[in-house]
Amino acid sequence: MRVVIALCLTLVLGVSTVLGEHLFKPSLAFAPGAGLVMLVFAYGWPRLTDSPQPRATSIMLALLGAAGLSATVLAEAEPFLEWLPTLVGIGLLWAFVQNLSRGMGATHATANVSAQVAGVAIILSAATWVATFRLTPDHGTILAGLVAVVLALAATALPWPARYTSPLAIAAGAAGGLIVALILGDVASGLVLAGVLGAIMGVLAAAVDRLLGLVAQSKYQSQALSDSTRRDKARLFAVHASLGAAPIALGGVIVYVLTRVAGV
Repeated sequence: MRVVIALCLTLVLGVSTVLGEHLFKPSLAFAPGAGLVMLVFAYGWPRLTDSPQPRATSIMLALLGAAGLSATVLAEAEPFLEWLPTLVGIGLLWAFVQNLSRGMGATHATANVSAQVAGVAIILSAATWVATFRLTPDHGTILAGLVAVVLALAATALPWPARYTSPLAIAAGAAGGLIVALILGDVASGLVLAGVLGAIMGVLAAAVDRLLGLVAQSKYQSQALSDSTRRDKARLFAVHASLGAAPIALGGVIVYVLTRVAGV
């Protein structure tokens, strides 16, 4: 299911890349797709991490994600991400205050705060897709990154041990980047960059699958979730929502850095 979710999110981002400039202002072209990634992640993350306050955490993530997206869209000069560190700090304070509201005897407070802060960092990473879109008029790198991460996620979803799926994810990501570069007619240097980007996306997808997969398979910590009669169905969708959206959000950072460093 996570591959289907990731594919849908990628298609929205891809359509934003191809058609966005003709429908919106350049600064707004990629915002709808990035916003959708944020919303999906905001829903799934607190349920994946067994937050005792899933609704409050989802609202926090959605609001901070919207603030980060708006700040990136409205920024007038590069690097377009000046406000993201400030928003991470606000998210940290929010997480502490939210957990203090549960009372001094609340259980799993440290794990909950850590999960919330990690969620803030991941959801704000999705704003880097918008910043990348604004950096250069050549958006082939964005398309290569999107195709690579979806193919890599598909490889991690195969019913094989991680020692097989992880290298396959890296190879699939590299192949995806090269295919996009070939279709777009890039020169040799562009092919190398696309292959490197795809391989890094594969590493990211494999790492997220392994790390978040351990969280998904762990026991429930929240008593409210443990007592829920619909916990299996609700948890299954939320888990796959997070596993599908997280690598796409984080992938924006990789594409942004490569675009800034390589000037592509």
